[in-house]
Amino acid sequence: MADTDQRHRVVVLGTGKVGKTCILRRFLFNTYNEDYKETVEDLYCRDYNVRGSCMKVDLLDTAGNLAFPAMRRLSITTAHAFILVYSITSQQSFEEMKKLWTQIKEERSNYQELPCVIVGSMTDLENSRQVEKFDTLNWIYDEGFSGAFVEVSAKEDENVEDIFRLLLDQSRGGARYMGPLSMRRRSANSLDESEPEKWEEWDHDAKNFNRSRSLVRRGSKPKVKRARRHDKNDCRVS
Repeated sequence: MADTDQRHRVVVLGTGKVGKTCILRRFLFNTYNEDYKETVEDLYCRDYNVRGSCMKVDLLDTAGNLAFPAMRRLSITTAHAFILVYSITSQQSFEEMKKLWTQIKEERSNYQELPCVIVGSMTDLENSRQVEKFDTLNWIYDEGFSGAFVEVSAKEDENVEDIFRLLLDQSRGGARYMGPLSMRRRSANSLDESEPEKWEEWDHDAKNFNRSRSLVRRGSKPKVKRARRHDKNDCRVS
């Protein structure tokens, strides 16, 4: 099969009702629907132009229901990149996201080479937050996770495109599995690489996060306190 005929798969994982489908539909179609319908498995296929060659990318929206373990295992073993989603309003969804990462490590010996973005969704429900940003950052530090992290709101169209920019950033950094995202999108929602201010912003955040565990934890406050300063810009771990 020629390189231009190869399909490259980005798999979106997370428990039910964390907004996986809303995120994909916001990114692909710029639409949002609050009505919940359980996903079994949806596949969105898109063509991209990479230096004049057509590359095919599959975005796989997986079931949040744990009743489909075989489907989940298959999606993990066939993925070229991952988006792991939890809701900031659900501690349980955060714990399930961590289990998914453990499963990826068990199923994929090359997991460190696969681009991955961890997504805290539903920031429009800040008043119902159960998972603080530093909870995630502490776990990322302890886990030695080398991907990226961002908090988003599909409802408010906040930072959704950054998820895919962060995947692009990892591919630009040398991850050989994500060639199809090293490109500009044909649609209006462009993954434009010509935004140096955004790349510099992420680089700055990454440097700020490259500090000791004690400094990270000193910045974390108990969940009962809402006075924590939430930076608008999220952290990319490099």
